[in-house]
Amino acid sequence: MTPTGVDDKIKELYLLSNAALQTEALAIQADFKTWIKDNFILSTKQEDYLDDLNTQTSTYFGSQSSICFSNRLPIELIYPAPPVGEHSKWTGSSNNLAVKSDGSAKPIATGTLTFEFSYT
Repeated sequence: MTPTGVDDKIKELYLLSNAALQTEALAIQADFKTWIKDNFILSTKQEDYLDDLNTQTSTYFGSQSSICFSNRLPIELIYPAPPVGEHSKWTGSSNNLAVKSDGSAKPIATGTLTFEFSYT
């Protein structure tokens, strides 16, 4: 998984029909970790890190991603190379999503979502 890989995947997804994209949106919301594993080539370290991501965080990431998919909003990954030596890895997301619902089939949203890895 790389920033280019995420960008390519988003472009691929957003070429899907609305119905097919909604299927993907529901799948990533239901199980973020499995969706990521099924849609990206992960290194062993990346897969182990994903497996260790706590449920509350992965559920939140899945929900944010799902809303972006449903509205074909930009999703970006910032993934710098890790530093040499001992370090801790952090995963975070930030967004400026504005989400509204009128009770219809999907939320209406604007904005962007960014996932960022950082090291301490």
